Amino acid sequence: MPETITEDKSNQTADQDKLTALFNEEIYVRADASSVHASKFKIYDDIIEAYKAEGKLNLAKQKIEDHFKEHPESISAKYMLMILSFMEDPLGDANLAKNILDSFKAHGKWAIIEYITDSILRFGDLILALRVKAEALDKLKKNKELKVVLEKLATKDKKNPDIAKKYALTIMEEDRGKAISYLKHAAEIFAKNKDYQPMEEIWAILVQNNYEDITFFDKIERILLGNREKTRLVGLLYPLVEPYKAMEDWDRVIYFLKKILEHEPGSQKARNELIRAYKQKYVNHSLLEDFLKMSELGNNRKPVKVCITNFERNIVFDTGNYVMHRNWGVGKITSISQTGDSIFVDFEEKKNHKLSIQMAITSLKPLKKDHIWVHNYENKEEVKALFNDNLSEFLKELLRSYDNRMMVADMKTELIGTFLKADEWSKWWTKVKTVLKKEANIGMNPKKKDEVVLHEKPITHAETLMQKFQALTDHSKKLEIAMEASRDGEETAESADFFISYYVDEENAKDPIRKLSAYLFLNEAAKSWPSEEFTHQIRETELQSLVQSFTKEEALKISKSLDNTDIKKGFKDLIRKYHPKAIEILIGLLFEVPVKVNRSVFQNLVSEEKYIELNQFVESVLNRSKEHPEVFLWVAKSILSHTWKFDWLKVSEEDLVLRVFRILKPLAKIEEKGTKLKNQAMDILFGKDNTLLRETLEKGDDEYVRKLYALFREVPYVTDLEKDQLHQLIQEVKPNIVWDEYEGEEEGEEDPLSSLPADVVLVTRRAFNAKKLEFEHLLNVEMVENSRDIGEAQEKGDLRENAEYKAAMEKQVQLQAAIKKLEAELKSARILDLSEVKTERVSIGTSVKLKNKQTGEIITYSILGAWDADTEKNIISYQSPLGKSLLGKYVGNEATLTFGSTETVYEVLEISRYSMSGQEV
Repeated sequence: MPETITEDKSNQTADQDKLTALFNEEIYVRADASSVHASKFKIYDDIIEAYKAEGKLNLAKQKIEDHFKEHPESISAKYMLMILSFMEDPLGDANLAKNILDSFKAHGKWAIIEYITDSILRFGDLILALRVKAEALDKLKKNKELKVVLEKLATKDKKNPDIAKKYALTIMEEDRGKAISYLKHAAEIFAKNKDYQPMEEIWAILVQNNYEDITFFDKIERILLGNREKTRLVGLLYPLVEPYKAMEDWDRVIYFLKKILEHEPGSQKARNELIRAYKQKYVNHSLLEDFLKMSELGNNRKPVKVCITNFERNIVFDTGNYVMHRNWGVGKITSISQTGDSIFVDFEEKKNHKLSIQMAITSLKPLKKDHIWVHNYENKEEVKALFNDNLSEFLKELLRSYDNRMMVADMKTELIGTFLKADEWSKWWTKVKTVLKKEANIGMNPKKKDEVVLHEKPITHAETLMQKFQALTDHSKKLEIAMEASRDGEETAESADFFISYYVDEENAKDPIRKLSAYLFLNEAAKSWPSEEFTHQIRETELQSLVQSFTKEEALKISKSLDNTDIKKGFKDLIRKYHPKAIEILIGLLFEVPVKVNRSVFQNLVSEEKYIELNQFVESVLNRSKEHPEVFLWVAKSILSHTWKFDWLKVSEEDLVLRVFRILKPLAKIEEKGTKLKNQAMDILFGKDNTLLRETLEKGDDEYVRKLYALFREVPYVTDLEKDQLHQLIQEVKPNIVWDEYEGEEEGEEDPLSSLPADVVLVTRRAFNAKKLEFEHLLNVEMVENSRDIGEAQEKGDLRENAEYKAAMEKQVQLQAAIKKLEAELKSARILDLSEVKTERVSIGTSVKLKNKQTGEIITYSILGAWDADTEKNIISYQSPLGKSLLGKYVGNEATLTFGSTETVYEVLEISRYSMSGQEV
């Protein structure tokens, strides 16, 4: 043993000498970032590994920290402390890492930077290290390695457009599609950041390779308009005209030129280009020149928007085109007069009808050839068949007729009378909503209520969710959409990066609920999309500290505010893992409604063998069923269906069935709207072919069975047929039951305790007055004396050394607490009217003569509230174990009092009304 100690000391000294020698050399040669050699860093790593192998990292850390305090510019100390920080936490000390890397960047030490970043990246893909390594590889001309790092960065650092741009340009030749995708992403962020020069540098590449992606260019347009950059936008739109001109796609050429003129209406160049495009599109139109002249599109002094509207409204008046008249319906232009001043239209009821051009322009609405009403004009049966047999295609045709979007109200107006009767609309619209869920091209506009939209390209489920998410402002609703995407897994994989990036940022939110929700969502996302990489912004120590900071009330409030079940379960698991009062909070969660995570919480507590706490919870729920009806019914169903079948669960099933019958009538008031709880209660009692009820009736005595029926008979929402069916079941199970005295009796009266709120206590007038006198004495006597004592103590000078003052102030706090407590108790007290106490059975306000079945002893107890209880006078509280066991018993019944492992059985001999004079009446 002594030899081992000596050897350990020797090794320790050798290690310390190694560090000391390293630090001394560094001081001696005055090594800094400009002079340290790259080979030194391998030595630093070897020293750390040596300490690690011997289990002495803490010793090394202490020595390095001591040196660093004296020499804050020490390269070796900085580097080794940084590595030790990453060994302790994958996120490491990012500030220290940045400090070291910046010092070497300042001196252009790119080889050393490559080594340091490689060391950091052993612990995980830290974005800072990846960025600096990419810069180093670029400087060192290591293009092959650079591409790999850029790909990682582009995947992880999605908010850095420079990285996306750089990576895209490096892979342009080998994977053009992927490169363009990254360039589009970069351009969008550049635009949002108002960093226009790099965006304009890649614009030509995007136009050349991506000109058909109108949706992308529309998005850039919206961003620039939001930034008030109309002039810049016009400059970017002009190049988009050229590829479509080359393809002779005049509709697209006109589309972009109209956009340019919308943002720069004074552009003569755009006007001239638009006129040339119109001439190409309508080259065969007999009235083209006339309509151009009438529109005055070439007159720069006329508002260009009005000119375009006039031209496009008129140009449709050509042979073979269709129009709509408000009275005559759809018509087809059959010819134009040789003079060009009249047109002839075939309406369904007015063939070859002649109108002047001016009249036509005023009274007719032009229709596109693919308009649904044109189709209906040409072939009514075909459109009717489409409406009946292929609703999806019918909707697409209808929406295309109205520029791919319609308000639901407008759709209703269009269809009723031709395809539907007014009373058929609701049923038809229900069918449409089913189609909208399945059809990828059609959906509701997430940004505009009640608008149906047809998309040129199919909209995936993932895209729909992203659009809904972006349209929402409520954080809870946003989270629900994100969780829906997460639940759908592979089906929504394309949205994974979008949602993950958003919630990585949300982890930095100041609001603890948003912060925790983000953390929990990311945990779920990691399971759903395992190929996606991200780094939590919250460190475990911070998470632990945050969870531990919540009081029980705050934790329960947070859980209540979390709507999503999976997020709620995740929060519950964090409480279990970190909170010192986890069990207390979990018990509180069992009372939460709606019942979502309660089952999971219950199982957690069972697995941790918290049987005493769970029995207390069940007893509390059973005694306060009206306060917690939904939780009570969940507990009752779990026990009576034998989902919870535990030896430690101390509940009588017969008593529980009685309690469910008792709550049926109060549910009418508790659940004023809806029938969810009523249905649950009825299902517990009468579900599965009355099996439970039949078994309960068989076990119960006649009195118990009569009580059940009397309670059921008083339930207002139960039908007479259901009451008769219960009566028949009882007759079947208990054919010899005697009803006489119970048939007309209101035995359905509620147990006074079942309707009593938890914070209310029943008291006699005498007890109330005594408590009130106690309160007034504290308030008017003791508080007044205390105030006088404080005043006298203050007059004695320095309060810091004044013991009398401190004592008086401490007493004031105690008095204030006592007054507050008494005040609350008085407010919660309810006076018991002894004159209304009935003596048919044991209740609050009765005196009961009992016989101890074991000893034969006869004793009388009076049952009152806790304020009246007096053991010397044999007055017990109705909240005491004996009081609880006696309540509801009739003469001749037995009551069992369990105390530890001992049971005492009492027989009820007499019941009388308690009198304040001590005389029973």
